[in-house]
Amino acid sequence: MIKNLVFDLGGVIVPLNRIACIRAFDSVVGYKQFGEVLHLYRQMGFFDKFETGQISARKFRQIIRGNAAPGPDGKPRKITDREIDYSLNCYLCEIPQDKIDTLLFYRTDYRMLLLSNTNPIGMDKCRQLFLDKGYKVQDFFEKEYLSYKMKMAKPNRDIFEKMIKDAKILPEETLYIDDSPANIATGKELGFHVLLYNPKEDLYVKISEYLERQ
Repeated sequence: MIKNLVFDLGGVIVPLNRIACIRAFDSVVGYKQFGEVLHLYRQMGFFDKFETGQISARKFRQIIRGNAAPGPDGKPRKITDREIDYSLNCYLCEIPQDKIDTLLFYRTDYRMLLLSNTNPIGMDKCRQLFLDKGYKVQDFFEKEYLSYKMKMAKPNRDIFEKMIKDAKILPEETLYIDDSPANIATGKELGFHVLLYNPKEDLYVKISEYLERQ
């Protein structure tokens, strides 16, 4: 019997727009190579270090400034923290109301946990996106397991194992929902029920269909 639901955040609840983020870094900040480190599932290079808590937000911004192209006058750009944060957060889109409705429906009967590869700048934005809908993240999720705080990331087993131990859940009683095939593969190896989610699908329908088959 499934008692727990574990949700990924980006791509499952919060829609992602990789192209908008890359374009913002190019046009607003003058950093043209951000697409080399920004991926939908697991980040690369210094961005991966940011998402696993190995570097701070301050250091992340320093790296961006150090790699930005000169301004039109040929001099180094004066890039603000706000411009960098804005560009990064173009990756994150408004939460659709149907996703909020899905979380509201399932929170009454299941323990709900959040397991996400993210960073402090992006997570602050996600919290605001929930507030824009009239809710806090903790209104839905009993606990948050965030890569930058835990200093580990999916699809590695350690972040899953730490969540299992901390939340005191049994994988065989837990449905794990993610849009990354690699993350889902790890969840399956550890004994979770798994749902590989396509962001174009109706989240409520996919979860309910899975639960009805159990």
